[in-house]
Amino acid sequence: MKLYDRDAEPVKMVSVFITGIIIGTVATFLLCPQSGRESRGQIRDYVRRKGENLNDLQERTVETYQDIVSGTRKGWEDIQETIQEAVHVGMDEFRKELKDIKSKA
Repeated sequence: MKLYDRDAEPVKMVSVFITGIIIGTVATFLLCPQSGRESRGQIRDYVRRKGENLNDLQERTVETYQDIVSGTRKGWEDIQETIQEAVHVGMDEFRKELKDIKSKA
């Protein structure tokens, strides 16, 4: 008998996780030594803080994405510029060689 099912379906694993959260929450409320009003206040504060944290995370994610996109664009522009310069240098060298060949002929 296996202790852990490493090939378990993700849906099953998530449902077990959510069930654990629900059981833990119910046990916390049943064993909590404070009044319902205090508990609701704590929950409200907790949800508010987590909402603010999620907003901050969203803003940081958007900023990071924008930084990556602008950095990628800048990198691509640098690559294009380098290629154009290399092509121009190559064409100039080709013209010089062609001119030398014509002058020797």
